[in-house]
Amino acid sequence: MSIYLKDPSSSVDYSIDWRAWLSDTETITSSTWSIDPAGASAPSLGAENAADTIRSIFVSGGTLGQRHRLTCSIQTDAGRTVDRSLTIRIAER
Repeated sequence: MSIYLKDPSSSVDYSIDWRAWLSDTETITSSTWSIDPAGASAPSLGAENAADTIRSIFVSGGTLGQRHRLTCSIQTDAGRTVDRSLTIRIAER
């Protein structure tokens, strides 16, 4: 799992490219993003974007010193479901 530093005053996007995981003819039919732990000190999840095999989301806010797991879950037209996660640590940059 990757760890990324995020300034609490920034609004940035995080992306996952699923190309290497999908078969040649498989497509993503849906995706959702979540953050754990959620709550008042957690960063806010904003607009989701989809472009071919890439899924991304804008993340803003957060409380200094906190760590959160950001997870993207996809479903495909082949009936497969998978999650990928990254960790965000809120820190001054």
